[in-house]
Amino acid sequence: MSITEEIQPAEFERYATQLGDELEIVCKSSAFRTSPKSCEFLRHIVHHTLHDDTAQLKERLIGILLLGRETAYDTGTDAGVRVRANDVRKRLVAYCKTLDADRRFLFELPTGSYVPRFFRLIPSADPALEENEQDVLLPLHLESGPPLSLQWVAAPTLIALFLCIVCLRWQIAEEHPFTSFWQKVFQDHQVSFYLSPLKTERGEDLVAMRELKAADPLLDLAAKFDARLLLTSNVTTNATASMLISIGPIASALTSSSAAAISGHRLTVEDTPNGRKIFDRGTSGSMTSLSGQAALLTISNGAQRSIQIDGTDANAIEALVKVLCEKDTFPASLADSLQDRTITQVVFPVSPHAQTMIFHEPLPLTQGGEGQLR
Repeated sequence: MSITEEIQPAEFERYATQLGDELEIVCKSSAFRTSPKSCEFLRHIVHHTLHDDTAQLKERLIGILLLGRETAYDTGTDAGVRVRANDVRKRLVAYCKTLDADRRFLFELPTGSYVPRFFRLIPSADPALEENEQDVLLPLHLESGPPLSLQWVAAPTLIALFLCIVCLRWQIAEEHPFTSFWQKVFQDHQVSFYLSPLKTERGEDLVAMRELKAADPLLDLAAKFDARLLLTSNVTTNATASMLISIGPIASALTSSSAAAISGHRLTVEDTPNGRKIFDRGTSGSMTSLSGQAALLTISNGAQRSIQIDGTDANAIEALVKVLCEKDTFPASLADSLQDRTITQVVFPVSPHAQTMIFHEPLPLTQGGEGQLR
């Protein structure tokens, strides 16, 4: 008889060699040897987990890196990754049923996840003693006392129930800004999504893997709200989506009128000889450079709403995406940022000691009077 103990991430380095050896034993077992693709999938997720790179173990990224899918493929209709993961789960269960007595490790792939778990099998010192100990029942001695009334016994339960009802009503009345904000963003269940592309020698637009990884929290968030992000190379009004989200510079995708509208914002991100910087036009109209690494969030509520995430560098942009996509870090100050005909701009410095700057103003009219990117 063995005791099963899960290996925690902090111990992965210690057991990496043994788990790697066990992985090859699993792939050569009768449960896996007939499916090279399932072995390839298992090796992929195990290696990324042991190297502390579970950020790569998202459905879309696995589809791109392992199954050769296009960067914009629809995970809702293409179930290739999910099918392969289910096959691996079934084969791991079959393997565990035929474990040899000398095996010391086993793998598990939890349902709904692509991050495996690892377990050590520790032999019991005395199986017979362990079995006997399970049958021992200890008597429970109660001190005698006065009889308790039903009302007295039930009082704590009634109080707890009352507090739960009060708490539930308060939660309904005070909906978290994170939930109300993203529900409004994804209310049409279809959002145009722009990532800054790289141009190839043949003039093709490709999305860099780092850009895709930075956008990964947003892709997961859309799935939680039952919405779809439609990758687009066009930042003009999309007839099929009333919301546009962009990550990174969008200057290359703008028309001259659109660029003029962006340059009219109080805060802009511009290229300089010393790198990208955020500039503040201020109330006087004179441009002032803001120092330090920072990301800029611009929420514009015209005929088409838009959320633009840009910054001085890739790290600042990636950090802001994570802040916006987590309930615990979502800024409560954005609760009212989706009001019609308003523009909200927020500077998020990378330095933890720097202050966040927020500007909430009426949306200026563009030449077409729409208050949007054209």
